[in-house]
Formats: sequence, C-alpha cells, structure tokens
Amino acid sequence: MKKLLIVDDEVQMHKLIAVCLQEENYILDTASSGKEAIYMLGQNEYDLLLLDVMMPGVSGYEVLQHIEKEQAALPVILLTALGETEDVVKGLNLGADDYITKPFEPSELKARVQSVLRRFQKANTREKVTNLYGITLNENQKLFMIDGQIVGLTRKEYQIFLRLFSNPGQVFTRDQLLELEWDDLGERYDRNIDTHIKNIREKIKNAGLEKRIIETVWGVGYKLSQPESVQ
Repeated sequence: MKKLLIVDDEVQMHKLIAVCLQEENYILDTASSGKEAIYMLGQNEYDLLLLDVMMPGVSGYEVLQHIEKEQAALPVILLTALGETEDVVKGLNLGADDYITKPFEPSELKARVQSVLRRFQKANTREKVTNLYGITLNENQKLFMIDGQIVGLTRKEYQIFLRLFSNPGQVFTRDQLLELEWDDLGERYDRNIDTHIKNIREKIKNAGLEKRIIETVWGVGYKLSQPESVQ
C-alpha cells in the first residue's frame, strides 16, 4: 500500500485531497508547514510527496532542497496556484517530478498521482538492481527496498550503505567511508559514521529484516557480512 505525505498550510486542502484519493487506498499523512514536513520525512518513509510551493516559514522550495540533500529518492508533485509559471519551473528545476494547478479536478489529481507512481515504478524495473539478503538496491534511482517497500535513507546513509552493499566481506575504515564523494565540503569532515551506521541498521530492522548484515570490525571499521555468514 502506497504512503503519501500531503504538505499544505491550508487544512481544507488536506481534506480535499483525501476525498479525491479516498478510493485509491493510499495511506495519507499530512503536514501544515514545511518545517513539519521535513520532520515527518525524517521519521517516515513515503512513496510520494504532494507539496504546496508557497507556505509561510519554510517554503516548498526549501523542502525540495532538503529532499535533494537528505532523501535517497522521493517523487514529488507540486501544488501550485493558477498563473505561477515561474514557481513551477523553479520547482521542477529543484527536482519535482510533476505539478498540478489549484483548483484542480479530482480526476486530474488521481491521474497525476497514479502517473508519477507508475513512472517511478517502471524506472525501477528498467534500471540496474542488485539483490542480496532480501534487499533490492537500485543504484540509478538510489532506491533501497525490502520486500518491495522503499526504505528511506538520507543521502549520506545511502552512499555509505551502497559502498558496503557493493563489496560484501570487504572491511572499510571510517576514513574510507568519509572519503565518499559528498558535494558539500563540510560533509567530508562529518565524524558521525558510527551514527549513520546505527541509523541504517535500525531502518533495516524496522523494515522487517532481522538479520544483522552490517558487522563492526572493532578498531577498524565496518563490513557487509558474506551471505553464508549471516545469522
């Protein structure tokens, strides 16, 4: 079952979208501000984000920038007011996948949501994927899935896990994991590798995979267990 997050500062819009999508059996969460949306994105995994552009405080643009920086992959449909062409262009340039103009017809909203979800799913099946331990890793789309459900990793978590996942049994020191090609120079000196590993392990466990596949090599770093050694 797909899980969507609706972000709009108008509560009435939450209700309207819920009515439009009630027949689709989606799980719908709502946020009334960009700040709340960013918090919820850090606590949950979503299949799609419906995002209002113009909100007081943290804008939809800032939410998009956060997603680009911290979320491995998340499709976004912008909710825009009539005539906001420049806003649409800016949003699409920041990584949004589609947009819909308010006010909209229920059928149009349903069609756009279905289209983006379908397009996202098709892209996943076409691109390079690796399967190990019941985990599917799509490198091109930066998707990490267990039993077909996306596990939400931040950008840094994804890059760390990709390095380990692509080299089962190979030990990586903390310094080697810090040398990953992160865009922000400041992130290269982030010494919280242990925290990132802890978060990855928790997300894997919460997704239903009880096996401890990331091993600590004391005094050295971390490695992904060889398949035959996983308990």
